Amino acid sequence: MAYADSVVNCGKDWGLINFILNIILPGIGTIISSFMNSGGINSTALIFGILQLLTAWLLIGWIWSIYHGYLIYQKSS
Repeated sequence: MAYADSVVNCGKDWGLINFILNIILPGIGTIISSFMNSGGINSTALIFGILQLLTAWLLIGWIWSIYHGYLIYQKSS
């Protein structure tokens, strides 16, 4: 599964909300977006969100979370 498959299209408003959540609370926006997938839960996005949350204290997870949130927003716009 490609990285692009982990980016969920969740609608314009939710895309912005998830982006903001990923900036403030790393990984939370990604986790929420994983449940908004039209075909059921996106397990890749869920795992990525958990990893972002767990590695946020290293700053790697926080930067990854912001980037992933931006991709969610971009795909949802």
